[in-house]
Amino acid sequence: MRIALGAFLAGLLLPCSAVAQAPSGPADPDQALTRLQALPPYAMDEVLWLARCILSESNRPDEQRLVAWVVRNRVETQYRGTTYREVVLEPRQFSAFNADTERRRYLMSLNQTSRFLSWRRAVAVALEVYQAPPTARPFDLSVRHFYSPISMQDGRVPPWARQATPLDAAALGVDPQRFRFYANVDETLDPPPALARGAAPTPARSAVSSHEDRPALRTRARSRHARLSGRVARPARPTTPSARRPTSRPDHRP
Repeated sequence: MRIALGAFLAGLLLPCSAVAQAPSGPADPDQALTRLQALPPYAMDEVLWLARCILSESNRPDEQRLVAWVVRNRVETQYRGTTYREVVLEPRQFSAFNADTERRRYLMSLNQTSRFLSWRRAVAVALEVYQAPPTARPFDLSVRHFYSPISMQDGRVPPWARQATPLDAAALGVDPQRFRFYANVDETLDPPPALARGAAPTPARSAVSSHEDRPALRTRARSRHARLSGRVARPARPTTPSARRPTSRPDHRP
């Protein structure tokens, strides 16, 4: 009886142990909007900007995930912005947001209540990357650039990419004709608009760091005034719970 009882208990415990040790997967698209709406207004706004950005670049979750990590790397190293909103709207960085086009208006219309499947998948990936521990990072913090060869007209290559070496696409699991990712592209290779106008660039935090303090970075980002350096009008950012009302949603059109 004791042997049988022991075997019975072991049979119950082993599956539980296996489940506990299994790595957590990406957020379920069917639950993504519910999880998004449960976030504080500031965090929800940041995830929305990240989701809009990755959806503008790709419909494939594996590619979206890598793009999202590039955006997060920029935020955490304060490169071209201190928040997801600033990074996405920085001029000449993400083409879908550079001008007032129909595509930009469509992306800006997507919010915490939009239910298109492609959008819910993008929100799921954005939540996954936004909330992931630093150990989940697929590449170094210095990876802050990418471009898509198939999206470039006439086979053009960005000026900064001509002098840089892309990461191993096979190691990242992407098609190099669709996306190429780059590390250590500094402002010498990719000068910001402010530098082109003769102003001193805003120094970025070192991208090579063994210690990361995301709460401290977010606190510091919130305490700063928005760096509105672009030509695209910025929608209002929510600052209070009242921002959940339809009249002040984070994607309110300018």
